[in-house]
Amino acid sequence: MKKKRLLIKLKKLVKIFVLYTIENDYKIYRIRNTKINIRFSLQKRYQSKWGYIPIQKNKIIFDNYMGMGYGCNCKYVAERLLRTPGTYDLVWVVKDVANNKHLFPKNIRLVEYMSEEAFKEYASAGIWICNYHLIAYLNKGLQKKKGQVYIQLWHGSFGIKKIEGDCRNLVIDKNWEYLAKKNADVTDYWISNSDFETKIYKQAFWNVKNILEYGHPRNDLFFMKNDGVREKVKKKLGISEESKILLYVPTFRDNGLYEAEYLDSEKVVRKIEERFGGNWEFVVRYHPKSELCLEKIKIGINATNYPDIQELLLASDAVITDYSSCIFDFILTGRPGFIFATDNDIYNEVRGLYYPLKNTPFLIAENNEQLCKNIDDFDENVYEKKVKQFLSDKGSVEDGHAAERVERLIKQLARNEENEEISKDFLES
Repeated sequence: MKKKRLLIKLKKLVKIFVLYTIENDYKIYRIRNTKINIRFSLQKRYQSKWGYIPIQKNKIIFDNYMGMGYGCNCKYVAERLLRTPGTYDLVWVVKDVANNKHLFPKNIRLVEYMSEEAFKEYASAGIWICNYHLIAYLNKGLQKKKGQVYIQLWHGSFGIKKIEGDCRNLVIDKNWEYLAKKNADVTDYWISNSDFETKIYKQAFWNVKNILEYGHPRNDLFFMKNDGVREKVKKKLGISEESKILLYVPTFRDNGLYEAEYLDSEKVVRKIEERFGGNWEFVVRYHPKSELCLEKIKIGINATNYPDIQELLLASDAVITDYSSCIFDFILTGRPGFIFATDNDIYNEVRGLYYPLKNTPFLIAENNEQLCKNIDDFDENVYEKKVKQFLSDKGSVEDGHAAERVERLIKQLARNEENEEISKDFLES
């Protein structure tokens, strides 16, 4: 333990004096304010270690948002593939394997995120599936071999806040854009849920090809018959089966500044009980990057560490957010959604939005009083029509069969010995 702490301190000290850049697959280290530099070929290093390992067509490696665990679109593709046991060798990279092992099905092998073992699995996997960039691996020299296929599922949904190249003004790391472009270059298929998302992919990323409007696999959950997920969530959170759930999902702020006015959970819960009846529990799900203070929330259950937000959404009877795309998944349930955005102008200036909040199906509040009034004024019929129109305008293809479509693509790729170009008819089917 002492050696580990010493190593961490040493790395921090080195960072003070050493900079690095990445150019044309070379990692260039330079002592600050000097012309002296040392070049390392990332490609040669990777090839010498892992280039000899043969590709296994039926091996699929998953990464959910840089090793975060079992969730998002990756989870629901894996669940679909597990229906035919023994067909695929499923590998998942995850941080802290020991403490997360219980979250995964037994038929999925786990490897530590960014470990030597993980690189070995990447080198031999026929198919890579990810919902974020593989920047950390590319930074260490990861190379996609001929015959390997990379499927990008991404993690947004009709995202309102700008992403990637559309908000490059927020990027601090100078190497990020180079690696993000390289990630796009090696991506073979992008999975989209709408005409709108397809346009954003083309606009915000680089050199995007083969966008497949299949829907988001994680949203298939909302089209399934209740299989006990709601009961499971309530039991995990200590909520009675009779109680309803009001889920609050604020997103992070790029400038480190948060709402000028925090949500008054006590007042809001009282109002929602008056409007919809029953006993309601207030549940908070913060963004992993968020630094919002729990102390500011007077009541509620902290579900930030609940492994699967889709299950939380399915179990919830109403959702409040500011700019999180999760609410655009939630509308597929038909249940009430509300916007609480006290810093709309600032957020739009810093981050940027693809379309105004007023163009969403939701009533918008800038303070607690307005939020309570919006709950009072909620009209189910009007809301239903707005949701239907919104999904139509965005060209949504969500129908509960997204994972099935991705599975068909994977089957075709795994059967194809040379991983030749998949026919256009198949991709569009």
